[in-house]
Amino acid sequence: MQENTPLVFKYSDIEEKGGLEAKLSLDPALYADAFDRPDILKSLRLELNFSVGGDSILLEGRVYAEMDLECSRCTDPITRAYEDSFDEVYPDTLEYVDTREVVRETVALLAPIKVLCGEACKGRCLVCGINRNRETCGCTTGNFGAFNALKGLKLGDDGKTGK
Repeated sequence: MQENTPLVFKYSDIEEKGGLEAKLSLDPALYADAFDRPDILKSLRLELNFSVGGDSILLEGRVYAEMDLECSRCTDPITRAYEDSFDEVYPDTLEYVDTREVVRETVALLAPIKVLCGEACKGRCLVCGINRNRETCGCTTGNFGAFNALKGLKLGDDGKTGK
């Protein structure tokens, strides 16, 4: 076990002090592999609060991160701040309390599935690809429905395609 890692704490130190509070600013590169692009995470801060109970230690943590993401509609880059909390219980049978994995899980779940630059984002034109927030085009998108390719399909009486 690596004692000098900022996210690994000696159980006996926490127990002797009756708890521990830690505020850390971490290098975002530590968790770059939690995302599909290594440059998404711009900054990462943690607040950890350990409290001692009978035969265990409770960790209550909060993660603050700033991320460079892409709008789901127009693909413009945007930077947003996110935060989330977590808690974990560690039994007294441990020599070290390693918080790296619980922090990794929390950080990885911070990024939303769909992010928009704004509620009114118009996205990109399906035909020419321009960003419709900045420009207008004369393209007609009326014939681009998901099932339009099936419009000309003719079925015979037996349910098979006719020729």
